[in-house]
This record gives sequence, structure tokens and C-alpha cells, in this order.
Amino acid sequence: MQGFLSYSLHRVDKKGRVSVPSNYRAYLMSREMTSFVCFPSLLGPWLQAVTPKQMQAFMGRQNPLGAFGGEVEAYSTLICSQAMEMIPDSDGRIVLPPELLAHAAIDEDIAFVGQGSYFSLWSPPLFEAEKVKLRERAMAERADWAPPGTPAGQADAAPRRVDADHG
Repeated sequence: MQGFLSYSLHRVDKKGRVSVPSNYRAYLMSREMTSFVCFPSLLGPWLQAVTPKQMQAFMGRQNPLGAFGGEVEAYSTLICSQAMEMIPDSDGRIVLPPELLAHAAIDEDIAFVGQGSYFSLWSPPLFEAEKVKLRERAMAERADWAPPGTPAGQADAAPRRVDADHG
């Protein structure tokens, strides 16, 4: 299985260094990448992390003549102006600058949260609180994840019992 999977808790040292989970580094290497791009989430107090290819795809959606339009593109400006390429050192560590740590309220501990094709970095207590909300949303969205051929709304139905005597 490939992708950014798992929850991994790590310690941030006084210099802002933290070890990137080895399975995350292995996934990047399997895709011939040695870095990732990290930026503050616009949705809340966590950091978003994407591959360089994903960041390139995001930047490719920008209007190439936007600089001549007279207006600043809000979304791309906020993302790109705060994004930083993270290159793990030979020990697998990155240095998170104070402004990124502050945005996510990360002090000593950091949680790497796999999200499939990307991941996020959280203060562990904030992620635990967010998990409660995520679980509620996931249960509400569960019907949308029904297996093919299952009528919508029946994905969470209890399995039917078939009695040998009553067919």
C-alpha cells in the first residue's frame, strides 16, 4: 500500500527539528521525491503537507497573467507566500520555522496525520478534539461511501439475518 497513512507522534526539539515518519519518507522516495511542501491550513490550526508535484499542480491552476490583473489572488497568495519546501536531512529530520509551529499551536509534540495522497501536522490535543468532529462528519457522509451496487442510504443498514427455517 502506498500513500501517507497512519498517525505518528513525534517530539519537536528546541531548534524546531522533528523526525518525519520513516514510512512517509519511504513513500516520497518511491515517487522519486526527496521533499514535501508545508503551509498553514486556511481552515484551522494545523499545517498541510503536499508533494512538490501536488504544489506544482496547484500553481498550474493560477491565472498566468494574474499579476497584470490589478488584483491579488487571495487563495494562491496566502498559500504560496507561506509555503515552505521541507527537505529531510540525513537523519530524516526537518526544521519547522517558528511561524509554522505557532500557526498550529505546536509546542513539544507534533502529530503527523496521514490523509492518503497528502498529510497534515497537528498539535496532538487539537487533533484529538478535531477527531470528534471528524467522526461525526464521517458518519453523516458514510452513505456516500457505499460499495458499488448498494442503494444509497443502505450502506449502514444492519446485515439481514437468514434463518434456515424461514428462508
